Amino acid sequence: MQPDHNALPTGLSDKAMETLKRQLVDLVEPLSDHQLLDLADGIHEMLRQRRIVRQHHAERMSERARHGVDFRV
Repeated sequence: MQPDHNALPTGLSDKAMETLKRQLVDLVEPLSDHQLLDLADGIHEMLRQRRIVRQHHAERMSERARHGVDFRV
């Protein structure tokens, strides 16, 4: 998986992320294929919504910048 350079930092170290991934795999192992796909769909939808919000924010900041207001921090 490619890192999302536009993502906000999560506060998890690489080691903590690996631990979390192993724990998640252990938790979802007993799920049926249907349950696992349903969970994956929910996570994917959450990611789509986050990207939409970030894109909307970037577009609004660009629009404001075109009008001479600089909101960069």
